[in-house]
Amino acid sequence: MQAIGHIISANRWYFIGFAIILIVTLIPQIVQSQNMLFLKVNNGHTITLDKFFYWLTYLGDGISFIAIILVLLFFSYSKALNGLVIFLASSLVAQLLKNLFFNNYYRPFKALSADNVLHIPDGITPLLNNSFPSGHTVTAFSIATFLVLINPKRIIWLPLLITAWLIGFSRIYLTHHFPVDVWAGAILGTGSTLIVFWLVGSNFDNRFGTKSLLNK
Repeated sequence: MQAIGHIISANRWYFIGFAIILIVTLIPQIVQSQNMLFLKVNNGHTITLDKFFYWLTYLGDGISFIAIILVLLFFSYSKALNGLVIFLASSLVAQLLKNLFFNNYYRPFKALSADNVLHIPDGITPLLNNSFPSGHTVTAFSIATFLVLINPKRIIWLPLLITAWLIGFSRIYLTHHFPVDVWAGAILGTGSTLIVFWLVGSNFDNRFGTKSLLNK
């Protein structure tokens, strides 16, 4: 088993970038309320952004992670199984928090629409409950972190990091979440992936080596 510090060090630029954005996005949450921050985002809508975030947000669906796992089966059983365990673990954490501990945490539409006229992009059905944390954001950062960890020598961390944050922002833009839901989702997705990768990653490598559907 690799030391977790070694894993972080091997992917330092990703985690440094993640930490910087995490701190930068925390500052406005300290200065202003969640309601005010959400309304500022909601008031900044355009037709182009409506369409862009409508489609981008789907990358945070669980089906995206499943598709990646299926593709990886052709190249590495070890990486595919590692991804499967990470997907299940991060999803379980998000759903437990949503439905067990924060099931009465209202989403922006239910919390704010009585007193404010909210912009709802075409094709979006407002959700009401289980706002914390953002499940799409958990999945987006879990995918990004996982892909970075299995490709430590490739310069893919920056587009993955930017895409994950944009997916998180899309959840606010589309009226599904408050900023804190996304902020927490980013931490949960990244943290759960790192911990699971540290705990089980080498076990799959030892068991399957370089085996795959294309290399039996």
